[in-house]
Amino acid sequence: MLTLSILQGPDKGRSFDIDLDEVLIGRDAPDAPLGDNTVSRRHAVLRNADGVWMIRDLNSANGTYVNGVKVAGTMEVEVKLGDQLRCGTTLLVVGGTQVRGIAGELGDSLRIDADGNIVESAIMTRVPSMDDSVIIAGPETSNAVGNLRLLYELSTAISSIFDRQQLLDRVMDMIFDNLPADRGFVLMRENEDEELKPMVVRYRRKEHSGEIAISHTIVNHVMEKQEGVICSNAMRDPRFAKGKSVHDYAIHSALCVPITVHSRNIGVIYIDTTVATHTYNPEQLRLLTAIGFQTGMALEHARLYEAGVKAERLAATGETVAFLSHGIKNILQSLQSAADLVEMGLTRDKIDMAKKGWSIMQRNLTRVQNLVLNMLAYSKVRQPNLAVTQFNHAVEEAVELLSTYADGKHVAVIADVDEHLPPIAVDADGMQQVMLNLVLNAIDAVEPGQGVVTIKTAYDESGNNMILSVGDNGKGIPEKHLEKIFDAFHSEKGQGGTGLGLAVVKKIVEEHKGQVSVTSSPSEGTTFTVTIPASSEVSDSGGTAGPA
Repeated sequence: MLTLSILQGPDKGRSFDIDLDEVLIGRDAPDAPLGDNTVSRRHAVLRNADGVWMIRDLNSANGTYVNGVKVAGTMEVEVKLGDQLRCGTTLLVVGGTQVRGIAGELGDSLRIDADGNIVESAIMTRVPSMDDSVIIAGPETSNAVGNLRLLYELSTAISSIFDRQQLLDRVMDMIFDNLPADRGFVLMRENEDEELKPMVVRYRRKEHSGEIAISHTIVNHVMEKQEGVICSNAMRDPRFAKGKSVHDYAIHSALCVPITVHSRNIGVIYIDTTVATHTYNPEQLRLLTAIGFQTGMALEHARLYEAGVKAERLAATGETVAFLSHGIKNILQSLQSAADLVEMGLTRDKIDMAKKGWSIMQRNLTRVQNLVLNMLAYSKVRQPNLAVTQFNHAVEEAVELLSTYADGKHVAVIADVDEHLPPIAVDADGMQQVMLNLVLNAIDAVEPGQGVVTIKTAYDESGNNMILSVGDNGKGIPEKHLEKIFDAFHSEKGQGGTGLGLAVVKKIVEEHKGQVSVTSSPSEGTTFTVTIPASSEVSDSGGTAGPA
């Protein structure tokens, strides 16, 4: 498959994957449309002629150029991988995809020959891993552009990969995409006193599979000297006549380069091919050496990222413990005061005092229950256990559960449900936690004796959604805090909250593929709106099977 990548011009960054035998380039082209006004509507055409790509200018206004040379008249010019194509002010680079190969077994596919009895190789060319010239691809412009493109694509691809094995697999993918190689592997070690271990083994095709033998001398040279090497065709060197397996393995040309981190070698990249297929040149050695150097930087980046993630996790754990400890301490103090009040009332035979203490205790027991449920809901990653439910009944249960708490704060809780709301598939426990958190927040937000909390349900027929809203007539939420209210441990209640309630609401709603939003103003109070897809079909595994 052919790939056209745009390096310059209004469409910079775009690429086109071409799987046709004829490709039209231009502003109105269906295959490779360009938004460059200096490009003609039908500017040029690429044609696959028995595996060879040819380009022809279609009498364009500003001409078509291949590696800086204008395509004259109606003539066709051969286009190879890495060539530059200029149409107007747009510069494209021709790329392609080869067979990446198949992965080999790490345990049995590789043998490092320490005695020189299996295979030996002569070092013909060497390139230091820190040599600035590694990025200079060679005298041909097309090769230079292609190699720079590869290094750019490599750095872009591996900069977002933080798993070491995935990163090394990706590096080998790109090597096999861009360099002729029948077989290849990556050896790595954690510390200098450890043996090198295979991390990736790759074959171009099944017929190339089998044990890969590499000279221990070559590996040691690359590791100690920190330089990439081309190994010569050993079959033509009489010094290596004793190594009969040279003929058996047919390793005639090979590249071996170091993977370097902070002037310390941590591994090698090795690829080989037969002379009948290809003989490696210094240009390819410089390119692979640059890839090895860049791989080392990426591995170090991944290590630092992992260390940073661990540090952030520890910090987050400490922050969590601090917040929860503070909240639990306040609840325990309130429970202790309530227990003292109850005991005092019973000792002095003052029932009113005991009832007051018991009322305080009940409110704090509700806080304990809500805190524990929120901690469990926030920390557990799970799929909701969906079951078809009459949601209005769940609302009524939530109102009943919170009636004592609301009465104690002299707040009215009103349920205004849609009688035509159809049964929907929800996780009943999860949605009850959503309602409890929203209603408890609303009760705490209003003035005792004047506060009103309204719970509404409605059915959006056009979108097939169930809508739950919880509103209050409190003082509202300052606009600067609205963006943070769903963040964990962000609370506007001072010592009265843990900051988990709304974070849990958001998490449970998103597990239902729904959304939660908030509107607030000083004059009208605050309203939270939850929208849940009203699917009523449940699969055998407990998940929804599709919209009703």
